[in-house]
Amino acid sequence: MLRLFAFALLLTAATSVSASNYVVVVSQETQAKPQWKEVVDALVTRHSAEVVTFEKSPTESLPSLQKSFPRYTCFVATPAEAGRTFVATVHQLTRSLDDDPYTDTRWAILTGYEAANALKIATYDKPLVVRKVASGTDIELEACEEGMWYDELVKNRHVRKLPGGKVEELKGPDDTTANLVATLNDYHADLFVASGHATERDWQIGFRYRNGYFRCRDGQLYGIDTSGTEHPVDSANAKIYMPIGNCLMGHIDGEKAMAVAWMNSAGVKQMLGYTVPT
Repeated sequence: MLRLFAFALLLTAATSVSASNYVVVVSQETQAKPQWKEVVDALVTRHSAEVVTFEKSPTESLPSLQKSFPRYTCFVATPAEAGRTFVATVHQLTRSLDDDPYTDTRWAILTGYEAANALKIATYDKPLVVRKVASGTDIELEACEEGMWYDELVKNRHVRKLPGGKVEELKGPDDTTANLVATLNDYHADLFVASGHATERDWQIGFRYRNGYFRCRDGQLYGIDTSGTEHPVDSANAKIYMPIGNCLMGHIDGEKAMAVAWMNSAGVKQMLGYTVPT
C-alpha cells in the first residue's frame, strides 16, 4: 500500500511564473535567519513570488493561499522543520484551498543540508531532462534512452542499455557498492532509482543477498562495502532521486537525514520519498 510521501525539493521550471501563480510559505523563524532568507529571496526574484510567513504551523497560511490560489506553492523549511508532521500538514493544507478533496496547488518542500545547499537548488534554472538512468533495482530500460541497473534480488545480475542499443544482461560484481557510487560520480546519471530496506540513516543495497550500504556523515553521502571500505559520493551533476521502494528515505528528521545528504553531495535537485515504513 502506498503511504505518505514527501516532495523534498522544489519542482523547478525553466521559466518563471507570475506573482499570482507562485507563493513561498516559510516560518517566521526561518525567514529571520539571513542565510535562509536568501533562499526565499532567490525564489521571489526568480518567480516574482509572494511570501507568506507563519508563526507555528503552515496551516496559518491558509487564508492567504485561499485568496491568491497559486498554481505553485513552495514551502521553504530547514531540516529541523521538514519532518513527518510538517509533510502531513502540508499535504492536508494544499487540499484545503477549496471544498473538494483534491490538491489545489502544485507544491513542494524546499530544504537542504544547510541554507547554502538549499540556495543552489532554488537558483538552479535548467530543465531536468532524464537521459541516463541508474538504479539499484529492476527498471524498464526499454523506456530509457540509456541506463544501467544492478539487481537487489539476484546476485551478480547487471543490466545495461547503451544509446541506440538493446538491453543486455551482464555479470556484475558480488558487491555492487562501488559500482553504484560510480553511477553517480562518473556515469553522471540524470535519474537514480533505489529500492530495498532503508531508514533515515542508511540504504541497504542488497535485499536477498549480502551487499553494502549507503550512509551519510555531516552531509556527505558515501557507500560502505562488505569489506568496510568507504566510497564517497561526490556528484555535481543535477539529478532526480526516486527511492521508490525505500522506507523512511523521505523522512527528514534533521541534518543527519539521508535525504539532505543526497541533496548536498549527490547533486539531487528533485526527490520524493516515504516518511514512514512501507
